[in-house]
Amino acid sequence: MLGGVESIMESHRRLLAAAGHRVRVVAGRGDCELIPELDSRHPEVEALTDLLAAGEDVRDSFESLSSRIGEAIAGPLRDSDLVIAHNVMTMPFNLPLTAALARSGTPVLAWTHDLAWTNPRYAAFHREGFPYRMLREPAPGVRYAAISERVRRQLESTLDIGAEVVPNGVDRLALLRVRQSTRDLLGPTGIFEADPLILVPFRVTTRKRLETAIAAAGIAAAELPGLKLVVSGPLGPHSRANSDYWARLSELTRQLELTERVIFLHELGDPHPVDDEMIAELYQLAAAVLLTSESEGFGLPVLEAGLARVPVVCSDLDVFREVAGEMAWTFPVDASATIVAEVLHLALSTKQAKLQSRIRERYDWHHVLPMVETEIKFALG
Repeated sequence: MLGGVESIMESHRRLLAAAGHRVRVVAGRGDCELIPELDSRHPEVEALTDLLAAGEDVRDSFESLSSRIGEAIAGPLRDSDLVIAHNVMTMPFNLPLTAALARSGTPVLAWTHDLAWTNPRYAAFHREGFPYRMLREPAPGVRYAAISERVRRQLESTLDIGAEVVPNGVDRLALLRVRQSTRDLLGPTGIFEADPLILVPFRVTTRKRLETAIAAAGIAAAELPGLKLVVSGPLGPHSRANSDYWARLSELTRQLELTERVIFLHELGDPHPVDDEMIAELYQLAAAVLLTSESEGFGLPVLEAGLARVPVVCSDLDVFREVAGEMAWTFPVDASATIVAEVLHLALSTKQAKLQSRIRERYDWHHVLPMVETEIKFALG
């Protein structure tokens, strides 16, 4: 599944394990270390939850079940420095587990997705006394993390505590189905950290005016320091002049101090290592497609970019207009690099482009993981 608390737990497990932490997942169901009584749908847990919702006095059965859960989790906790409890401490799905964790003596980081006490859907649990008060009082020694500013405010107003916001994240490369082979080949270039990534899906031939694209990237980078420009194609196969052209482009890139910013994929291997699937992946990763041609017989990259929902910034050729209509960002065929950079900047200023940048900058797990680790350190004291 793509969404849900379970997917966040799996992301935390995978990322923390990859970062060198020893992680074990304990739950009532799923592909993990199983303790049946941790499941909210366990018959005994579910029956007790229904009685609590009805306001019944179930103290004896509650304490019995909570003690049994405490004994069941004692083994896993004995070998653990910290418990990260997702939606356990503020939701009523398994209050005997909530009590058992609070009494365990093991540090607990309450990863808070929701609060029952602020949600009318759980009004049946808005009662005084034990165990209901666990939903509106902070558990001693427990640190709370909020997945959003909204949840942080709820923790502050309900539990009267401060909490840091650590947002949920997204594995951008996995969601976009970027293959491991692509990650291995392109990872060292820094392409996956680019913000924005500008794709030039051209062969290296003179009529593509790649020198203009390179110079425009250098100008645009003054306002977009994370920008990288990728030329995906090999040298054109039909003329020895293309080798000389490539030498001039390489020298220009060096002179403009853009060797870390402008990436020619044909340099990564011989034969050319880019296949059709990798081109599709690059379209998915790109913030814009830049086409600086002085002439074209057709506009296939425009079609590809359109299907990938990537803005097209291109020279004002009749064939590009024929293919794109009025849906591309255009500049004169002989435009200077400054003009091209200005048009590129406009294309990257749309709400959709800004949203993509915001996600890359704030919500990619690559950026969220250090925040998770910081919360772990605070919870451990």
